Amino acid sequence: MGTSGWRILRFGSFEANVEAGELRKQGLKVRLQDQPFQILVMLLGRPGELVTRQEIHQKLWPADTFVDFDHGLNNAMNRLREALGDSADKPLFIETLPRKGYRFILPITGDEQLAGTERPDAPAAPVIGPGQNEQTLRARSRFLVAILACCVAAALALIAYLGWRMRPGLRPRSEHVMLAVLPFQNLTGDPGQEYFSDGLTEEMIAQLGALSPDQLGVIARTTTMAYKNTSKSVQEIGRDLGVGYVLESSVRRDGDQVRISVQLIRVCDQVHLWARSYDRHISHSIELQEEVATAVAEQIEVKLRPSHRDRANPHLDIEANEAYLRGRYFWNQFTPEGYRKAIRYFQQAIERDPKFAEAYSGLADSYNFLVVTDTIPASEGHPKALEAARRAVSLDGNLAESHASLAVAIARSEWNWTGAENEFKRAIALNPSYSMVHRLYASILGATRRHEEARQQIQEAMRLDPLSLPNNAEVIRTLYYARSYDEGIVQAQKAMQLDPNYVRTHFWLGRVYSQKGMHREAIAAAEKILEAMPDSTLGLTEMAYSLAVAGRREEARPILRRLEVMSTNAFVPAYNFAVIHIALNEEEIAMRYLQQAYENRDWALVVLAVEPRLDPLRSDSRFQDISAGLKLTTSR
Repeated sequence: MGTSGWRILRFGSFEANVEAGELRKQGLKVRLQDQPFQILVMLLGRPGELVTRQEIHQKLWPADTFVDFDHGLNNAMNRLREALGDSADKPLFIETLPRKGYRFILPITGDEQLAGTERPDAPAAPVIGPGQNEQTLRARSRFLVAILACCVAAALALIAYLGWRMRPGLRPRSEHVMLAVLPFQNLTGDPGQEYFSDGLTEEMIAQLGALSPDQLGVIARTTTMAYKNTSKSVQEIGRDLGVGYVLESSVRRDGDQVRISVQLIRVCDQVHLWARSYDRHISHSIELQEEVATAVAEQIEVKLRPSHRDRANPHLDIEANEAYLRGRYFWNQFTPEGYRKAIRYFQQAIERDPKFAEAYSGLADSYNFLVVTDTIPASEGHPKALEAARRAVSLDGNLAESHASLAVAIARSEWNWTGAENEFKRAIALNPSYSMVHRLYASILGATRRHEEARQQIQEAMRLDPLSLPNNAEVIRTLYYARSYDEGIVQAQKAMQLDPNYVRTHFWLGRVYSQKGMHREAIAAAEKILEAMPDSTLGLTEMAYSLAVAGRREEARPILRRLEVMSTNAFVPAYNFAVIHIALNEEEIAMRYLQQAYENRDWALVVLAVEPRLDPLRSDSRFQDISAGLKLTTSR
């Protein structure tokens, strides 16, 4: 009996909502991609009858789709059977007729009622993965009420934020093809391998971003990682991010062997344009990523840049590649401890393969960020960062990350603004989709009073990585140094829709509040920093400054004394003491500390020309001498 008139199709403990494109088991939504679901609908539409492979081909793989049909169909059927808990050998639902097609063998019932319409105010059903048993489902339902409010709040915040980010003025330029690389699914079954799947995601983004800068833009890692294990459809993701194509991938590792499966999906109609699986030795994973990137470029018809065609494929030692991926995993935690662990792994990678340019670049970035977080003095971190960055560029001059690392190193250690700008431009030319290089370039442009150009660069970083918390915080920083305080407050409010507790958002917002004379709010922002990092020299400095400039000097002085004690056995930049003494109206002491900061080459001196808190010292001839040494223009 045909079932084409039914909107809800029921079989066993499952029901398929044809109109909504949803599969549920005992009322709980089962994660299933669009293509396997469409095959299920075809089978349910003719229960007990043969649905031929040719019919499926014509329905789901149109003539303009260039794909390995056998692989694509087998992949879709495997996913469908996983969702149903079915087996090809002992089928409960779908029988395979070799070389002919498939038959649905279970009785089906249905009706016109849409699933979930009995109670319009009912909460959305949770999504379950394939193979979850009944006990697991009951356990999850007990937690549903407790977590529902948090989930809804987070979802609404993300939707509201993306609604603001994706307004027409911020959508990708029409002449560019935009692509999102979704996080690799870790099919190994070992959570300890997440570093490997996450590392492959990052590397694939880097490979694709460098393919054809004039024609292809790639959404950055931080934003796409927000869709890890998502139940959203490709169409929803494409709409969120404003992309035309999505690359879905999975990785299964068995010892030194790795299988990577990829499929390219066109967002507008969710057609799978291309799919393929690769079985390789792990030592060839970098080569494999380049091979996949090239194949994707061919499918979306972008012309490869000559430098990409000419670049040699590295043959990396297995342990070197493993250490590098672990290093990037810890680097992406954005914490001092994460940077220290990353350094150890990058050094291991270099010991195994002394020509591993990416590892040298990661090493340089880690030292740079340890300096920025006041974890180590500039005198210790900057020479190491500069040496590693120069080595990275010498090993691979076509790697955007290496040039970005060198740009930061020479700006902060040598105060060589022209050289830094040249390196930033080279990095952007090599990979315009590398979001972090735009963010870092914006910081240097702002420091040299080129505020409009700084805005353009941070806006580009946001276009490529709109969900990046560092990017969102950097917008506030850019506006702070441009002295656009009202705009900075507006941006901070938008950034807090993503994460109301992100420390750097409060760090820059507190500075904005102080310059606006909103002292109570500035002190509250400093409290948020210290809640997250009670012993942070950055947080203590912000609190002492905010209290002192608000006239609460007796409360600021104990914090100043605490920092002085800390400086006897830990690193506290002289620059931090300078800004606190400025707020205490002790300008002579502040000036002496600023001179010491210059002698120590404190990294924060890069903003000497634009930092509003330093204004009381600008007329001092010693300040002008420091400015000349930094090769900065300080006139307001």
